[in-house]
Amino acid sequence: MSGIPQYGQRSEPSAAPECPRHPGVRAVDYCKRCNRPMCAECAIPTEVRSICVDCARRVRRRVPSGSPVVTLGIIAACVLIYVIGWVSPAAERAFVFAPVVGYYQPWRFLTTAFLHASLWHIGFNMLALYWVGRSLEGVMGHWRFAALYVLSAVGGSLAVLLWCFVDPSTWQTATVGASGAVFGLFAAVFVLQRLNGVDTTSVLVLLGINLVYGFITPGISWQAHVGGLVTGLLVSWAFTLLARPRRGMTARAQNRVTVLATAAMALLLAGLVAGTYALLLH
Repeated sequence: MSGIPQYGQRSEPSAAPECPRHPGVRAVDYCKRCNRPMCAECAIPTEVRSICVDCARRVRRRVPSGSPVVTLGIIAACVLIYVIGWVSPAAERAFVFAPVVGYYQPWRFLTTAFLHASLWHIGFNMLALYWVGRSLEGVMGHWRFAALYVLSAVGGSLAVLLWCFVDPSTWQTATVGASGAVFGLFAAVFVLQRLNGVDTTSVLVLLGINLVYGFITPGISWQAHVGGLVTGLLVSWAFTLLARPRRGMTARAQNRVTVLATAAMALLLAGLVAGTYALLLH
């Protein structure tokens, strides 16, 4: 009976490859990130399978320490601008986005995400931003999270502009709110959970409820919700793929590639905006 393998053992231990960190020691699994063999001492358990010691160290280096400064900064900016707009509505109107003014003042594609129409509006958006932003910023890092928020906000405004092809009367309709950017954050949560093998039911239910609410409630720009959601999906998916370890590439080199990819995505959004205006005004 001693020759019968126990649960978790290989029938032929000699068939297993050696652990690259401990020569002579047979591996018990492969790292789910770099796919290198690892012995029991090198395996770090995660929610789904295990990663090796080296990948675990790289993950820890990418997770920033300290408070979610970007999330808190966005919340502070939104609250400050809301107070300014309450005191001086004229100052607030200088940042509102409508397709008709976005052509001449393109910064409004982003600034409108810091404006809100009511106390309930800003309260809901900031609460959602705080809940999701704290953990998401810790996983993605400060500048990637900021880029995700900005690109999702612009993507939401772009969707509002694109809707003018369907309904030209919205050419002069103003939209405000961080909802498009927040939907982009929810999309990033879905992507990270999906690619790491985590159950995505809860975030899908949350997205579904909020999307349906935007469709059935008058006065809510569901176009911005959809635009932010799609942009957030694409940006977070790109960030996740670029963050995977690559043989022969240092962490600094990977970071440079991610910066270039972020710039390319921003230029792509700008090109889509310019192309849409060219078609609408042709």
